Amino acid sequence: MTFKEELAQALRHQRMLMKHRPDRWQFRLLIYLLWTVGFGTFFAVIAGLQRGNLGSPAWWQQQVPGNFLVSLCVMVSFFVCFRGFEKLAPQRWLDTIMGWRDWRSGMFFTVSSIFCALLGVIVGLWFVDRIWSGQNLTQALGNLGFWRQFLAVSAVISIILGWRYRARWKQEALQARVTEAQLKLLQGQIEPHFLFNTLANVQSLIDFDPERAKLMLERFTDYLRASLGQLRGESTTLAQEFAMLQAYLELMQLRMGERLKVELSLPADLGGVEVPPLLAQPLVENAIHHGLEPKIAGGTVAVSARRVDGRLWIEVADDGQGLDGPKRRGGNGVALGNIRERLKARFGPSAHLELLPRDGGGTLARIQIPLPANAP
Repeated sequence: MTFKEELAQALRHQRMLMKHRPDRWQFRLLIYLLWTVGFGTFFAVIAGLQRGNLGSPAWWQQQVPGNFLVSLCVMVSFFVCFRGFEKLAPQRWLDTIMGWRDWRSGMFFTVSSIFCALLGVIVGLWFVDRIWSGQNLTQALGNLGFWRQFLAVSAVISIILGWRYRARWKQEALQARVTEAQLKLLQGQIEPHFLFNTLANVQSLIDFDPERAKLMLERFTDYLRASLGQLRGESTTLAQEFAMLQAYLELMQLRMGERLKVELSLPADLGGVEVPPLLAQPLVENAIHHGLEPKIAGGTVAVSARRVDGRLWIEVADDGQGLDGPKRRGGNGVALGNIRERLKARFGPSAHLELLPRDGGGTLARIQIPLPANAP
């Protein structure tokens, strides 16, 4: 990424809660320095105008360094409070807060920002008193004008934050709709190829193995019944997702025979959890296409869902060629990128897809998403 793109990404991530920040520390430091200079300059000019000494030697010697010091303390307060909360709070708290798409999100960040600003101002004025031997802190805390000014600035911050988060919610909702439309377009391109291949297999079996052709057609019907309903909706349940996977894998077993073994594991209490449709099937297709089909002996694909620290893990594991094995043409790389975009649009940075080497050989694909607050 270019410098501008990386800085823009770091700015977007500043408005999110995440335990592991992907941005380089230099960009995070640059953002805090820019804020420090901006706020320090603004309040130094306000103080100079109020005292009528803007641009004078006294202003440069006292007001400028004093306000910059207070601004620095405010930025340190923001960093310590928010980063400490991110590190110490359970992940489910962060997922819940970032999952809010209403007034609660704006209220949380507004109240937190006002608290951090007040703490930073108090600490900054204390340092100013220590360095310049003044009584700025005592005078400020006992001055109604200071509190009126602070409340006015807080109101401005609240309005700005509320506007920014409202704009972000609208942008995320639009991005989610665009991504879902891209998924449907992609699925519309993939499905005909899969349909034609399956029907061709059925046709080739009719003459010399009609029983197997009949069974394949039955499995194919089960798959269509399970998948077509999901394609029309924006969400599905894990139980429905696993039912579709089971129908798909049974169809693949008819094609590969004993070379393909299947393991599905879905705890009963997670069956009703809603997820975006067609999350796991591209991962299963990759496991078979790249991992198991190239092996003469085939192997096992295992799909499971489990709860880990208040989050939902969906895993697809195979004992095939692994990530370092030769890749076949016609892979599902576009679909994997689509999954990542859908996760980002629906859940933000708290959800992600990772591909890992599996213990004992093969590949492990893992999706992590926050569990809904009303999940059992």
